[in-house]
Amino acid sequence: MDIPSLRIFREVVREGSFTRAAEKLHFVQSNVTARIQVMEKELKTSLFLRSKSGASLTAKGKILYDYSERILALTEEAERALSESGIPEGPLEIGSGQTTASVRLPSILSKYHLKFPKVRLSLRQGNTEDLVRAVLENQLDGAFVYEGFPHSQFLETPAFQENLVIVAPNTMKRNEVVSSWKQLSILTFKSGCTFRNRLDQWIQEQSLPPGKRIEFDSLDAILSCVISGMGISLLPESYLNERRQKKFVTILPLSSKLRKIRTVFIRNRELKSGNSLNEFVRMFEK
Repeated sequence: MDIPSLRIFREVVREGSFTRAAEKLHFVQSNVTARIQVMEKELKTSLFLRSKSGASLTAKGKILYDYSERILALTEEAERALSESGIPEGPLEIGSGQTTASVRLPSILSKYHLKFPKVRLSLRQGNTEDLVRAVLENQLDGAFVYEGFPHSQFLETPAFQENLVIVAPNTMKRNEVVSSWKQLSILTFKSGCTFRNRLDQWIQEQSLPPGKRIEFDSLDAILSCVISGMGISLLPESYLNERRQKKFVTILPLSSKLRKIRTVFIRNRELKSGNSLNEFVRMFEK
C-alpha cells in the first residue's frame, strides 16, 4: 500500500464510483480497479461494497479512509513545504456559499489571480454543513462559512458581515405577510443552510405555524419565485443590492438577534498553511 494507491482509494470514495474516479484521475477504469484489488489483497479485507449504482465503503473501508485522509494530508503538507519557493503556486481549493461566491468573492478572486497567476484556483459552492465537512476531510484548503458552529479543529478568520431580511412579493404590504401567512409558501434552501435556520427562528419568534415549504438550490431561483408571488424567503440584503432587485420585493426587517450574521474563513488547524493560502487570507483579512 503506497501513496498513489491511497490517492486512488480516496478518489473512489469521494466519487462513489470506480468509473468516475478513473475519469477524474485520467486513468482507465481497469487500472483503478486493479489498484484497489491489490490493496484489498494486501490488507486481507474488502474495502468497497460494489453495486450497479456505484461503490460504497465497508466498515473496514471506513477505517482505512479515516487513516488515508490523515496520511495524505500530511504527505501533501510535506510536499508543499519542500517545494515552497516563496512564490504562491499550485492548486488552491476554496469553498463558499452562494451569497459569498456571487457578491463578496469576485473582486477578491480577481485580484488574487492577477497577483499570483501561478496558483490554480478552484471554487466549490455548498451549504455550511457540507463545506465544514470538506475542510475537515481536507477536500478543501479552506472555506467561507457562516458563524455559529462549534469546532475546535478550525482556525477562523473573520471575513464579512451580512444583513438578513425577510422578502415577500411587492404586491403585499409588510403587515399582510403575517396576517396572510396560511396562504404563503416558504421558499428555502435544503436542510443545513444557515439562512433556512434563521428563517425558522423568525417563524418561531412570530409564533407562526411551520407552513408549506418549497426547497431550492439557487438564490436566483428563490428570488425570482418571490418576485413572481410564489411565497416568502430570507435573503442577504447585499445580494438584493447586487442584483438591484429591492424595488421588486417587500422587505421585512428582522430583530437585532437574527438580523446580523458573520462570515468566517475556516482552515484545518492541524495542517500548516502554505504561501498560497496565507496570501489568499491576506486579501480579505481585517
